[in-house]
Amino acid sequence: MLKDIFIKSNLFPPYPNEEDEINPGRFGKKLAEFIKQNLEQNNIQVADIYPTDYAYEMRLDQYKFSVYLITGNIDEETDQFIVTIKPNKEFIRKLFKKISTKETLEPIYSTILNSFEMHPDIQILKE
Repeated sequence: MLKDIFIKSNLFPPYPNEEDEINPGRFGKKLAEFIKQNLEQNNIQVADIYPTDYAYEMRLDQYKFSVYLITGNIDEETDQFIVTIKPNKEFIRKLFKKISTKETLEPIYSTILNSFEMHPDIQILKE
């Protein structure tokens, strides 16, 4: 199954007053915008980017089930981030159907991973 992607980069510092949107010391909006741009260049539409308590979440509505991407810095780190794709299960249940998530989530995951691999200022720590 898909794993979280951990990266290290100085490309995604917090916006001024970003801590007014989410908890102090937490940020990741620039990373979310970077991912959104790369997804949309690959025909994967991001419906919305919005703050949560600890990270930024992106909603992708074009699929048979809800897909969410969560981006944020790792606790107390200014240059290390995590990207999570939800759902993180092989199958989901919708009404009485069992739906495989693999063919939906793998292209999203690959697009994000490739955008990190192609950028010289982003180091993938682990996936």
